[in-house]
Amino acid sequence: MKKDREQILIIGLGKFGMSVAKSLSNYECDVMAIDKSSELVDKVSEFVTHAAKVDATDVDALKELGVKNFDIAIIGMGDDLEGSIMIALTLKELEVPYIVARARDDSHAKLLNMIGVNKVVQPEKDIGERLGKTLMHKNVIERMEIGKEFSIVEIETPKDWVGSRLNQLTIRPKHNINILCVEKENKKIIIPNAEYKIEKGDNLMIIAPNKELEPNGFLGRLG
Repeated sequence: MKKDREQILIIGLGKFGMSVAKSLSNYECDVMAIDKSSELVDKVSEFVTHAAKVDATDVDALKELGVKNFDIAIIGMGDDLEGSIMIALTLKELEVPYIVARARDDSHAKLLNMIGVNKVVQPEKDIGERLGKTLMHKNVIERMEIGKEFSIVEIETPKDWVGSRLNQLTIRPKHNINILCVEKENKKIIIPNAEYKIEKGDNLMIIAPNKELEPNGFLGRLG
């Protein structure tokens, strides 16, 4: 795997894990997918960088994979509550920086949050597809499509924007991106003027063409 690309591990290849694997195949990242089923491993191999038959509940097996070298680990086996909890604990112990886990229900989700899982999602195939889109853009907090061409997106301020005035970014004339609202710690600024200077910690609500959110689009390249 290339060191300059995001390294992602998918554990469990049910509908959710398989959906995320297919979605991530559209992005410039390296993906390893593992499952106990040889059939599922064979199926996913055409979409990912590496696929292997591994029992993820085996701590030694995870260590041998070198999971601590991955940037993101996704636990897709939500139906196995005990197994997913044990895997999440192991990934935390091995200091995987960003862990995503599928939860079976609200109680399962609470347990995963208590363990310290970074992102907990509940099942549905379309959630897997949306997760694949957002993982490559960690500054995206929420995204709501408002048609085939545009989305309203809440993002964390990109580092390169901090200290710049809105009119200096030229994102409206160049990319048709408009900032609707700036949310600060204690207030919201609705439709900020062009002289507003972006500060660290600002969350921005924007309306943008969907093409600019794709991997090769302006916001997509921000990562």
